[in-house]
Amino acid sequence: MIDPFLESIAAALAGQAAATLSSAGASALRKVRELVRGKSEADPHTEAALEAAEDRPPEHPKVTALAERLEQLENEDPDFGERLRGTGAPVHQELRVSGNRTVNQFNGNARNVVQGERFDRIEFNG
Repeated sequence: MIDPFLESIAAALAGQAAATLSSAGASALRKVRELVRGKSEADPHTEAALEAAEDRPPEHPKVTALAERLEQLENEDPDFGERLRGTGAPVHQELRVSGNRTVNQFNGNARNVVQGERFDRIEFNG
């Protein structure tokens, strides 16, 4: 099973999913593209995977193959993987939220965190 983060990055690199990105997401995608293209200059397999996935919908097998190639690159070069995840985080975040879904992300310290779709007659007593 491919990591959902890498699926998002591959879909964005393929092009069609990139149309839904905000300006911040598009900026992050440009940086991801530069990072992956830099890696592909010395690696014909990555270059071939990028070209094959171009202009494909996210669910296309060529996009899945690109995600698998990115996973291989991460395993072979952990430094590349860290840079890819750091740079690609805004892209993944936006693509995961698209559609009729809600994604809650919490960072930091809290005593209580409550998430839900609908609350009827909820009462908080401190």
